[in-house]
Amino acid sequence: MKSFRLLSSYKSNRFMYQKHPLASSYLTSPYLTSTQSMLRRIAGVMRRHQRLAACSVLGAMLLPTVSWTTNWTARWGQAVAQSAGAETFVQVTVNSAADGPARPDEQLTLREAIELTNGTLSLSALSDAEQRQVVTGGVASKIGFDLPENAVTIELESVLPAIAQPGLTLDGTTQSGYDPNQSATAEIAIPIPVVAIRPKADTEVFRGLTISASDVTVRGLALYGFNAPSQITQSTPPADIFISHQPIPLRRDRPLPDVGRETAKGSAPSGVVIEQNWLGITPTEAMPDSSLGLGPSGFGISVFDSAGITIENNRIEYHNGSAIITGRQADNLEVLSNIIVGNGLSGMPDAIRLDGSVENGLISRNLLCGNDGSSVFLFKPEGSVTVFDNDIRFNGQRLRRAAIYVMGDGQRIL
Repeated sequence: MKSFRLLSSYKSNRFMYQKHPLASSYLTSPYLTSTQSMLRRIAGVMRRHQRLAACSVLGAMLLPTVSWTTNWTARWGQAVAQSAGAETFVQVTVNSAADGPARPDEQLTLREAIELTNGTLSLSALSDAEQRQVVTGGVASKIGFDLPENAVTIELESVLPAIAQPGLTLDGTTQSGYDPNQSATAEIAIPIPVVAIRPKADTEVFRGLTISASDVTVRGLALYGFNAPSQITQSTPPADIFISHQPIPLRRDRPLPDVGRETAKGSAPSGVVIEQNWLGITPTEAMPDSSLGLGPSGFGISVFDSAGITIENNRIEYHNGSAIITGRQADNLEVLSNIIVGNGLSGMPDAIRLDGSVENGLISRNLLCGNDGSSVFLFKPEGSVTVFDNDIRFNGQRLRRAAIYVMGDGQRIL
């Protein structure tokens, strides 16, 4: 690898290696933090969930046995929502956790809000009560929340339409009870979300949010439980959040578009921001409830095609596959100040796995702990990726791999 650099300093990536868990030589590392000092009191070989607890962000969150249904039914025949080019922007307030086809009633759902901003649902199709939840004007569209205090979990019956209006902000921090100063973690402060999005009990929904437009921001939400049978091949990957150009299949059994190299990169969304979300876990720090037929999501954030995305200040935990994975293109990818713990439970084991075109990528200031493979796996990405100043601990739980696994030229590990 002609351009591979590995520098070791206090300000560079901080690795925690051990020949044996909690070996004395490891405990004398000069990079121990106050959180790590508790490890001194632990003796013997730690079980998997104990090692994850050493990440200090897990608290009482252990790793229970999870089961979920794998029967697939073709529920979703809807087409990708195409933006109708609305002349005015709308500020929409979701006041119902219900889901289902749009209908004029007393409550405005998230599905209806997305269709409104896409221009595929007209304001006149809403009831008077729903229209009062919509304000036209502004410089960009926004979806906020005013859900009842005892009904803040949106249970999807099917995949939501793709977010297709450029500049839209989907903002969970607008929900009453959200406290931007309250964090459940110490190393990286990430506020606790109030609004959660998951599949309806005993219902398979393979994707939480789909983004196909530029300058979209998703903030302050919890998404979990999005998966589908692994035996379906050549299909779109299940994920909490999926980013690509249009058209994007909204059915699990439909393959991704065969874009090839002839598709212009300029068609990919740019300026996308994913921030302050909890992906893979509930707002109470629990895994998806298996008694409801829910299991871990397939992937956290799947970036199939993007010309610019920032993934910052999120908790991404307990996915069957990688927390963050790229496909055709993920140029100008920034992964900053995230807590990425316990991913790769039964699929792609690496916390962050980059493939395809990743020009000008940056992975920095993240806590990468207790994942089943490498913390970062660079699988011959075209372009250049810089991995700098990350806290890397206890990875390789299921597959023994290097903390940072690099294939290809032009990458920088600082």
